[in-house]
Amino acid sequence: MNQKITLKSLLLVAAATIGLAASAPADVMPAAAPAAPAAANALGLLGQTYAGLSYSYLHLDSSPVNADSYGFEYNQALNSGFDAVFNYDWAQTGVVAGDRAREQLLSAALRAFSTSQTWGKPYIEAGIGYDWLRFAGTRDHSFVWTAATGIEFQVTPDLTLTPFVKYNRTQSYADKDTVTYGVKANYWVNRQWAVSAGIDRNDNQDMSYKIGCNFRF
Repeated sequence: MNQKITLKSLLLVAAATIGLAASAPADVMPAAAPAAPAAANALGLLGQTYAGLSYSYLHLDSSPVNADSYGFEYNQALNSGFDAVFNYDWAQTGVVAGDRAREQLLSAALRAFSTSQTWGKPYIEAGIGYDWLRFAGTRDHSFVWTAATGIEFQVTPDLTLTPFVKYNRTQSYADKDTVTYGVKANYWVNRQWAVSAGIDRNDNQDMSYKIGCNFRF
């Protein structure tokens, strides 16, 4: 969608430029077109310093119960084109055999992105974390290695859509490798507060539906 909007805008600007050139006197150079106000005021999540809270409903495939997850994210803008990302997630399932499975994940990542394209901001990231599991008196834990990539499309000055793919490797668990893909949206209600939503699916066919809010510093 963002690519179509960008192409349409370019065509309109080109048509306007040709029209101005045709109507200007031959011995007068046309003035350079000013930057579009919408582009100057555009605001996404990449390159911003913000904190976010979220709730996710997890539909677990081939499981008798589903789960709820609560998350906190802090994004620190670094030098141009780099962000440091910190996450904490806590999840628990419905009751199974008189108990609930609970999981905590604490992670940090470095994200690199490009702003040289008009159609969006592609990014890559790599990180490390630690995961804790508990169920029916049994506890387990593992280091987690992460890698992700995606593109943040600026649909409007306040709205971004970001399709992504993320890989997790939990070193000590039986199911070591997980690939998750999905899309997330962020809309800035004003210059400080935003609402967010997302949907994703992993290679175990589990689905996640997320809503949240972000506060920009």
